[in-house]
Amino acid sequence: MNTRQMKVSFAEQIDRMMQRIALGVFLVAITYGLSIAEFFVSTQTNEILNNVMRVLGVGILVLVLPQFLKFLMMKHKNREACKEPEGFVIEMFDKATGKAFQFTFLFLVFLEFASDSLLSHLPGEFFIKLIIMVTLTIFSLTFFFLNRAGDAAGQEDEFSNGDTP
Repeated sequence: MNTRQMKVSFAEQIDRMMQRIALGVFLVAITYGLSIAEFFVSTQTNEILNNVMRVLGVGILVLVLPQFLKFLMMKHKNREACKEPEGFVIEMFDKATGKAFQFTFLFLVFLEFASDSLLSHLPGEFFIKLIIMVTLTIFSLTFFFLNRAGDAAGQEDEFSNGDTP
């Protein structure tokens, strides 16, 4: 192990945490998608979906919690470095949040028309879960798209040290 792998800067820790959170958000969106599917499936299939959602919930905790705890410990040890976190990932996170809000607004307008004619028989809980699922999906997919676009534009990944071989 080199020293770069052993010592992680606060900005890198935040970037890693944000990436894990975005992946966790995607898994939460899948969970909401499964809970929407419960409106259309049999009771037996519903039980299977509930078990899958429990497994996803545990997976989300295992994915996000360790990185979040590392972040908290690092923040507690070095308060000065934590005042203004900067980084490409935080910028992507903010852009993805904005895009998710914009798309959700458009989706709500569409849903208003669709719910009157096509989906009027479904309960309000369905629509709330659908809106949350769409918002979380758009956020996480936008985040991943921006991350890939940034990598393609020459952003360094966590394994590179800036030197060319």
